[in-house]
Amino acid sequence: MAPQPDPHLRSMLIRAHGWARDLKAGVQLMEIARQEGVPGAFIRTRAQLAFLSPKIQAAILDGTQPPELTLKRLVSVTHPLDWAEQERHFGF
Repeated sequence: MAPQPDPHLRSMLIRAHGWARDLKAGVQLMEIARQEGVPGAFIRTRAQLAFLSPKIQAAILDGTQPPELTLKRLVSVTHPLDWAEQERHFGF
């Protein structure tokens, strides 16, 4: 059976990249949250997905991430900045 991407996790990763792009362009976090109709904390916890290692992001997009790597797990912790450390932390 071929891997199946988690559509919710995949969608959130794509949205996080958009938010990171907006933040870099100078859009205030609260403005993004208002546009999205969500609390600022929602954006804060999920925008960090855009800074996961390329290996983790590729696995999320193609559905080959470890089964325990869920959106809930990813947003409940602060990610290490080092990509190798992220990969070890999340089971890659």
